[in-house]
Amino acid sequence: MATIVFQRASQLFTDYVLGASGTITPPASWTMGLSTTVVGSGSNMARNSVWSVTVSGSNVNEIGSSTANGYARQTIAKSINTGSIDWGTSTFDNTFSTGGQSTQADQVTFGTFSGAPSPNGANSWALTDGTTLNAGELYVAADTAATRTYGNGDTEKVTITLKAG
Repeated sequence: MATIVFQRASQLFTDYVLGASGTITPPASWTMGLSTTVVGSGSNMARNSVWSVTVSGSNVNEIGSSTANGYARQTIAKSINTGSIDWGTSTFDNTFSTGGQSTQADQVTFGTFSGAPSPNGANSWALTDGTTLNAGELYVAADTAATRTYGNGDTEKVTITLKAG
């Protein structure tokens, strides 16, 4: 599965973590959205992609932005192991070629859908901020194993694992 780290995540590290800049700060909480856009390579998503209802170029389009039918972004708290939906304690793998620091968020559930969202067909998930569909900053995205389409009564469970190495 393809993954991408967007410019905002890189900027958060260089300007906030390294430079202690007040011009960029982390969001109050993280949210996770489902996108119709494939991460792929080249023209699908780019490091400077933005959420947009217009599907063109490297724009990222969120499912349910025209008709939600039970779709909403899911919140992942900025905390570690508090009992809410948040992040796990990170681990370190010292393997030279594949190692790095990794963490996993608790599983989130999208739905129960009351009908087919429009647009439909999730090809990727995105770590973002805010609750407004097709808006906010993009930080990280990854392809789903296959296109997921939803109808009445469906749910989707997603677990994010992030690894920097």
